[in-house]
Amino acid sequence: MKKRIEANPFRKIPTILYPDELMDKAHNRAEKVAGELRKTTRGESLYKSRIIEEHKVRTTTSVIGDYLANIIAKTPSVDNLNPFYREILEILIDTDEFKKSLGALQWASEFIKKLGNTYARKIRRARTAQQTSIIRKEFLGRTSSVLKQIYPNLACIAVAREKLKNIPTVKDIPTVVIAGYPNVGKSTLLKKLTNAEPEVNAYPFTTKGLNVGYSDYGIQFVDTPGVLDRPIYERNDIELHAVVALNYLADSIVYIIDPTEYCGYTVEEQLNLLNEIEKTFKVPIIVAINKIDVEGYEKNLEKIEDFLKDKNMDVLKISTEKGINLNELKKKIMKMMAE
Repeated sequence: MKKRIEANPFRKIPTILYPDELMDKAHNRAEKVAGELRKTTRGESLYKSRIIEEHKVRTTTSVIGDYLANIIAKTPSVDNLNPFYREILEILIDTDEFKKSLGALQWASEFIKKLGNTYARKIRRARTAQQTSIIRKEFLGRTSSVLKQIYPNLACIAVAREKLKNIPTVKDIPTVVIAGYPNVGKSTLLKKLTNAEPEVNAYPFTTKGLNVGYSDYGIQFVDTPGVLDRPIYERNDIELHAVVALNYLADSIVYIIDPTEYCGYTVEEQLNLLNEIEKTFKVPIIVAINKIDVEGYEKNLEKIEDFLKDKNMDVLKISTEKGINLNELKKKIMKMMAE
């Protein structure tokens, strides 16, 4: 049984702060804590300095160490990803570099926390108020050096986050992928089957959008412009990987044919693409012969029917524009998904 897809796990990755931004954030938090302590701490100068400087160190440690740990906690493990997202991850980024960068952040988080404990103890043993300040500044210098050391790793995670957060999120419900050449009626069918404007998500494989719509009978429809609308020999490596990734989504496929050829592609080309999709996706396929409201659509019907007669596919003549036989198509889809 195919493992179901979860919501895009990469959207949980926090915004990445670079070393100077992170040091500024920690400084502002530490100064706020110090300001409150100056008002409430009583005692001689050395005692007050120890208290304030130690809290500055511990606050800085907490802000930076916890921030780095939070990135790691909210970034999904590459090895444990659902195959759909792992395929896309491997298309978009260098996974080895990604893992290495997360390891560097883990090391930095732990090391800075150790530094914080070490320098907090040094401040408690300081003999003068001036020495407490010197120790705290030394701690900041070493912390800043650690963050600069992992700057390339922070940049790697930041770039990956920007690419990965726009991977389409799909729901954990039965999914129909709509395929066919451009201009055969895929988008119109999607709108009619879902009774709503489709949700359009940014798509990492192409400049076009991934269209996702949801029916009122519990089925998710996905239209994939730029990926499943031309022959395999015209696709680049990224698009070929995309097809593999989409294979994890499809429970069934509705393949649309334009018998009028007004879409700009011959019936032969459309049938060849159907043949490729049948071999790639090992799921049931419904063939929807569209545009039967257009005069002259019958001229290629015999050719299409001859091609399909030996294939185990449901075939239905429809018109997405006029709504002809769309209820029948819905029934076929629901029956197929139930089976």
